[in-house]
Amino acid sequence: MKKKYLILSMIIIVILCICLTPIAFQNDTFYTIKIGELIFNNGIDMQDHFSLHSLPYTYPHWLYDFVIYLIYSISGFTSLYIFNIFCYIALITLIFYFNNKFNKSKFISLIFTILSILTLNTYIATRAQVISYLIFILEYLFIASYLQKPDKKYLIGLVILSFILCNIHVAVWPFFFIIFLPFIAEFIFSKIYKKSTLIKFIEIENNKNVKYLIITMIICIIPGFLTPIGDTPFTYLINTMQGESQSFIQEHLPPELPEKIVLIAFSFCILILSIIGKVKMHQLFLIMGLTLMAFTSNRHISLYTIFIFPIMSILINNIFTKVNIDIDKYTLKYLFSKIGITLIFLTLTGISLLSIKNNQNKKFIPPENYPINAVEFIKENLDYQNIHLLNEYNYGSYLLFKDIPVFIDSRADLYTIEFNQYQDILTEYMTNSYYNIINDYAITHVIAQKDKNLYKYINNNSNNFELLYEDEYFCIYEVI
Repeated sequence: MKKKYLILSMIIIVILCICLTPIAFQNDTFYTIKIGELIFNNGIDMQDHFSLHSLPYTYPHWLYDFVIYLIYSISGFTSLYIFNIFCYIALITLIFYFNNKFNKSKFISLIFTILSILTLNTYIATRAQVISYLIFILEYLFIASYLQKPDKKYLIGLVILSFILCNIHVAVWPFFFIIFLPFIAEFIFSKIYKKSTLIKFIEIENNKNVKYLIITMIICIIPGFLTPIGDTPFTYLINTMQGESQSFIQEHLPPELPEKIVLIAFSFCILILSIIGKVKMHQLFLIMGLTLMAFTSNRHISLYTIFIFPIMSILINNIFTKVNIDIDKYTLKYLFSKIGITLIFLTLTGISLLSIKNNQNKKFIPPENYPINAVEFIKENLDYQNIHLLNEYNYGSYLLFKDIPVFIDSRADLYTIEFNQYQDILTEYMTNSYYNIINDYAITHVIAQKDKNLYKYINNNSNNFELLYEDEYFCIYEVI
């Protein structure tokens, strides 16, 4: 039964991940490739080479950029798309392992793994965050496994993960240490409270091996000194939190009301499940911490989503165990019956066919989002290396990918004064100070996406601009 269960589960995971991996690439992908190419050819010099401005650059995910460029070199965006699929499968497989390791019910583990697949697909992109998700899950598994059965390999693994993370995605490296905190807080609380339960439904573990975990957490700071990007691992998050990007960039903003309602609903479910099924204190601390983080910033919702379903599956399993109901006894025999297998494969076939139909006309680079034809016009008709081009934030990365110097792109930190010690270009742009930008930066040409703010500004001041190019989505102007 176990072998059949694993085979069936992996078939479901692989097919759903392939079907749900997004086709279109996000704007960060383009600068990631270009920076990786720069590192491959010239190394890291802590300077930006792609904007109109001479600015210092921190290379916050230099190793990821380098690897992505190597993958792109194989077969372009096709190889990156395949890479995204493999990352998605790896992420869900780890969640599936998580569910099964701490959950006796195979059926519940599979159901909540599928829920993870359905809720995490929007976060699958060629961005360093995907690797960060894998590292955070592995970190939790290493910590929990070590406390369950002490083995030095888990502690060594944690140090290795810290080293990888501070080179792959330095922006989230501080959160690596947050995953330790629920276990440490539980240990401290157990020393103070001296009992194994709190309020009847919170189980407190007093594990003496936590002291070795604390030592390991301290050692995990050392990799921050072993990177080619100087003190960035220790300063990046602080500078980001101080910068204006917190006010303008969507992923840094607090979630909207609908997302907050969902977070409150899940929090209520966790509370009810914890009361009925008994929760371990470190699990409760973890969810409480991630919930608070999710309420403060959109970027943390993905991390919350990764852990919420495995924790919920554990609590639901605890409830069935508490009332002596073997849920697998009543489900797995139907799941592996001829009817069950037939229904599963018919469902997967239907999802696959629907995915093929929905994706057949989709492109890696959607022309409505990126100025594909406009870029060709610029490169064929303008001295693009020497003009001062004003562009918009969302497609700046595509321009630099095509070797056109940009005014701004989605490397938001680069354009804030906390990082460049020069000028808060991001705030100037986000506050629509187009008149000042055009004059202060000697802008000679403008590329604008139709119906966006820059396009509207030009239409309202048309005497100052000459239209050079226009297609369905973009326009190019010369400043008169």
